[in-house]
Amino acid sequence: MRSRRGNALPLVLGFLLMLSIFVTAMLRMPGALRRNVSLVAKETQEMYLAESAVLAKLNGFTDGYFADLPTVESRILGPWTEWRVCDKFQFMLGNEYGRFSTSEWARCAVVLEQNLRELILQSAGLKNLSGNRRFFKLDSSDGLSVERTMAINVSAGDLTLDLSDVSIRSFMANVEGDVKIRGNIHFDTLRIYATGSVSVQGNVTADFAEIFGLASVSVSGNVSLAGSLLSKQIIEVSDRVQMNFPSLALAVGYRENRLSLLEKSVFQGLAMAPSGTVERDSSAKLLDSTQALLPFCMDFRKVVFSRRRL
Repeated sequence: MRSRRGNALPLVLGFLLMLSIFVTAMLRMPGALRRNVSLVAKETQEMYLAESAVLAKLNGFTDGYFADLPTVESRILGPWTEWRVCDKFQFMLGNEYGRFSTSEWARCAVVLEQNLRELILQSAGLKNLSGNRRFFKLDSSDGLSVERTMAINVSAGDLTLDLSDVSIRSFMANVEGDVKIRGNIHFDTLRIYATGSVSVQGNVTADFAEIFGLASVSVSGNVSLAGSLLSKQIIEVSDRVQMNFPSLALAVGYRENRLSLLEKSVFQGLAMAPSGTVERDSSAKLLDSTQALLPFCMDFRKVVFSRRRL
């Protein structure tokens, strides 16, 4: 009997130990669950207040009119408007679709063009270069690196960016000439202003792009962009290019301006050539989202078309 009791004692102690661990875990679960519920409730309340503040602003109420609502900060992001609340929530706004004259589109295009050029030229750390410039590798001595924003001003010359298997946080260039971007590159942000033509081709992706080419903008190959393309003459999107939502392509001129969607390209957004011609072959797709994509410079009612937690 002693032997049996002696053999059973470790089992009993082990069972009691496991039971105590289980009970302790059970006692801790309600607290953890309460914390999770409290966190979800807090985040839900923050989103509710942020959305309420945006709705109040959309309906014309000024910041501070409702004491409990946070302030809505506004800035221009490409052709659209960005509203931020508490630096936690981002709302993207376009304008509701309406009929506008060619002259109104032309005025809007001038505003978009000027904003882009000023944004680049006023960037911190802008580097002034002259003559033709070609980049085939990341070289910190040239100021081009993955870690930081690069902004360059190239006077009296063309710019070629031909890189392989790289990802760049932000690249901006104001160029008094032509621009060619090709290779295998991913940009978080890409901004180009050129007095000549801009060509983007190869395996290039950009989460957000603003591209202006006075003479023309052409995008071809395995390219994926979201943002805006602007020219006073010609815009051509071809050869399987994917222009993702939200995107805007605007070819504004008073003669011979043309916008082309060709060769299995897909454009998700607003593509226009006021007073010019728009051509699209049978293989290209235009997924029109004009109801919420008109630029901020078109005078009409604002519409929220995307939101996200930062």
